[in-house]
Amino acid sequence: MVALSLVLFLMVCALNLKAQTIENGSKWWDGTCLYTAQVDAAGNVLMVGESESGGGDSFKLKKVKSTQYTLAVDKQSGWFFTRVKAGSKVDYVSHELATFLAVRKPNGDCAYFLTLTTDNLATCVAEQKVSESHEVSWMMQNRLLTAAYLGQFTKAQLRMMRNEILARHGWVFQSKDLKDYFSSQPWYQPLGNNNNVKISTIERTNVELIRSEEALADRVRLKGQESRVKSQGSRVEEQESSGNAATPKPVANIDEVIFVATEEQFLEALGNNRVVEIGTDVHLNLSTILYQRDLFAGIDGRAWSTTAKRGSDAPTIICEPCGDGHQLTLQNFSNLIIRGRNNSSIEVDPRYAFCLNFIDCNYCRVENLTIGHSEGGSCEGGVIGITGGRGNSIVSCDLYGCGTYGIVARETNALSVSCTNIHDCTYGIMELWDSENITFEDCDFFHNREFDLISNMDSPNTVFRGCRFYDNWADVALFVSNLDITLYNCEIYHPVVGSKMKLREPDSDCKWSTDERYVPAPRSNPIGPDAKKNQ
Repeated sequence: MVALSLVLFLMVCALNLKAQTIENGSKWWDGTCLYTAQVDAAGNVLMVGESESGGGDSFKLKKVKSTQYTLAVDKQSGWFFTRVKAGSKVDYVSHELATFLAVRKPNGDCAYFLTLTTDNLATCVAEQKVSESHEVSWMMQNRLLTAAYLGQFTKAQLRMMRNEILARHGWVFQSKDLKDYFSSQPWYQPLGNNNNVKISTIERTNVELIRSEEALADRVRLKGQESRVKSQGSRVEEQESSGNAATPKPVANIDEVIFVATEEQFLEALGNNRVVEIGTDVHLNLSTILYQRDLFAGIDGRAWSTTAKRGSDAPTIICEPCGDGHQLTLQNFSNLIIRGRNNSSIEVDPRYAFCLNFIDCNYCRVENLTIGHSEGGSCEGGVIGITGGRGNSIVSCDLYGCGTYGIVARETNALSVSCTNIHDCTYGIMELWDSENITFEDCDFFHNREFDLISNMDSPNTVFRGCRFYDNWADVALFVSNLDITLYNCEIYHPVVGSKMKLREPDSDCKWSTDERYVPAPRSNPIGPDAKKNQ
């Protein structure tokens, strides 16, 4: 009986294995082209395509193991090679709604897919049109989204679509514009803990597909390109023409003000002695450009590097890998101002990335921006990192998790942070290492957790003026420092234990309370992005 059971089990396994292998003559649909698989004796596949126009691409898949292939290196024709590279991993995915091949980017995201079908080309085309007649929300939950379908949407719309998938399952957002928008939707019911959010395989793949589409240059997107590029161009022109009168007078040594509305424009605009201004209602996701090696490698002033190494003098824009993605590092810049105009933000996807990382930069400023990670949860990437340099500043910003710390500063001098919120960071508020003359003025620190909240190691002359500390986790010390910290006119709502060590005269003009959950009234003079504009 045991032997028979074992035989039956092995037979089932064999059937499942066969079912998850590309079979000779099988048909695969990508939304615009129908491919027929030609499988050789080794299991390698030649996909031959046909489309309504009569032509079709072909490409090869090399068999790796039962459910995995790679995109062969000897054939690189086809529009999909703008999304994925030769050698990319290809997974055979079996789901109750669809069986499909997921072609993945190096970070694991699905950037292109083919769905197994028994239909002919005409039927596939007809069914695709029927599916796309549904509401966008229905499509995102029930169908794999194609590049042609996504091509009709702007990148701003794609960002909202991607986050709607999460919102419909109760995701809690940190980005203010996302929080405000989804909170206004009658169907939105936040769970409170993003670890409890569960999405289907189809939805997860659609999140990845949308994120991949956001990363593309507009010139290689499949549909609606002309109108979309024209619209973006008009938007930039509108920002430039409408903003000239209101643009602040240039500060000393500023040569130009450059207005940007896309991630690629932001990358192009970076340089010394200038203001890079992110337009009204523009939300840049830097991860959409950080996977594109061709934007960094071999270009003067840019680098694709495993680690940014200190010591050079030339201003360099560096794309660094970091765990589950890439981060943008600016090295050796001076007198660069990155500023938001109104309701402007910068975000990144990877949990291990800094949103902005500065190395050996001098007199640079980040101003009037909301900055954080696009998705919540525990992570190990901070919001802003600063190593070396002097005279840098953060003004009127909102820095939020899931970055481990809002600010991590190392070996830097004369860093100034003012009128800025740091909140919802998963490890703590800040880490200051081997730095000096660090000043925080009129800042609020709240909803942070879970280790040392303010770590000040070998960093003399750290000063807080007019700052408020409240609603942070109470089972850790607020201040951990081996040198004196000076506070003037601050409000601290946190248990006293461990909090007053190394504080210079903390009670002279500060308000202390052990009520760690107390939330003070709003400031009479608001802080953060757009505070002055909204008064």
